[in-house]
Amino acid sequence: MALIGTFKCVLANIFLAKSTLLDIDDADKNDQLAVVEYIDDIYAHYKKQEILSCVRPSYMSQHRDITDRMRGLLIDWLIEEQVHYKFELMEETLYLTVNLIDWFLSCRPVVRKNLQLVGITAMLLACKYEEVTEKEMMNTLEFNILVPTPFLFVKRFLKAN
Repeated sequence: MALIGTFKCVLANIFLAKSTLLDIDDADKNDQLAVVEYIDDIYAHYKKQEILSCVRPSYMSQHRDITDRMRGLLIDWLIEEQVHYKFELMEETLYLTVNLIDWFLSCRPVVRKNLQLVGITAMLLACKYEEVTEKEMMNTLEFNILVPTPFLFVKRFLKAN
C-alpha cells in the first residue's frame, strides 16, 4: 500500500512540474513562420523519421577498404580544411551532410579512392536542401535539372559527322 501512495506522490509531482514548466515556444507565438500550433506534431514526425533513418552503430564493420578513422578524417576535412568552413555554410548543412554520409555508407560498400567523393557529394546534396540560394534555385526549378543542353545536340551532331 505504501508503494501505491509513493507512486501517487510521484505522479502528482510530475503533474505539478509539468504545469509549471516554461513554454519555450511562447516567444514565437506571433511568428507565423514558427508554426507553434504544429510544433508538437512536427517534432513527433522528426522522432519517427529519426528512427527510420538511423544507421547501425557498427555499420562501418561491413567495409573492407575504409575504416572508422578514415570516416573521421573525411568529416574533419569537410568541416575544417576545405569545404564547410571555407564556404561559410550553415550548421544545418553540416549535420545533414554527416547524416547522408553515414546513411549512404551503411547501405553500400565504398572503396577508399571514392570516400572523399562520397563526402563532397553528400555536402552538395545537403546544400541543395539547406542553403538559401541552392534551395531557392532547386525549388524554382522544381528539382527538375535533367534538361537537354546544347552539349547533347553538339555531341550527336559530331557523331553524325
